[in-house]
Amino acid sequence: MALLEIRNVTRRFGDFKAVDDVSFDIESGEFFTLLGPSGCGKTTILRMIAGFGDPDEGIILLDGEPLTGTPPERRPVHTVFQSYALFPHMTVSGNIAFPLEMAGRSRGEIRRRVAQAVALVPLEEKGGNYPHELSDGHKASYPRARPHQPTAPAAARLRSAAAPGAVAHVDGNQGTLATAR
Repeated sequence: MALLEIRNVTRRFGDFKAVDDVSFDIESGEFFTLLGPSGCGKTTILRMIAGFGDPDEGIILLDGEPLTGTPPERRPVHTVFQSYALFPHMTVSGNIAFPLEMAGRSRGEIRRRVAQAVALVPLEEKGGNYPHELSDGHKASYPRARPHQPTAPAAARLRSAAAPGAVAHVDGNQGTLATAR
C-alpha cells in the first residue's frame, strides 16, 4: 500500500475542470515530482491533499485512510505558503510554536521543538524578533524551521498559480511536497 494515494481525482470550479481524473501513488521514501504548465492543476492537487478543498470525484488516501472531510488542522500534512505565513504579531518562536499549540502539544514539548527548530537554521538568535525585524534571508529560513509532526507524510509548499511544477519527497516520518519554480 502506498503512503499517499490519489485515485481518479477530479476537481471543478464551475464549468472548468482544474483536475481531471488524476491518479498516482507516492510510496514511503519515494522522491516524486508533479510537473506541468500553469493551470494544469498542480496547486489544486496540493490544496486538496492539505485539506483546502475536496475532490468532486475520486478519493485521496493517506496510509489507506480517506482524507476527504478531514479539516486541514486535523491532517498530518503541513502547508507553508510562499509568503512564509508569518503572523506579524508573533515572534519567530511564536510562529514556529503556533502549529504545535494548535495540535495540542504540551508546553514542554513546544519549547523543546521550537529550540530544536531554530537551532537547525540560522534563526537561533532571531527567536524573539518579529517578522518585520527579519531580513528576507531570515524570512526564507522560517519554513525550514517550522516543526513537523513525527507522523507527517507530506508538507505542501504552495506557490503562485504560475508555478511550472511541483516536487515531492515523502518518507515515513516527515516529508515535503513543494511547488518548484
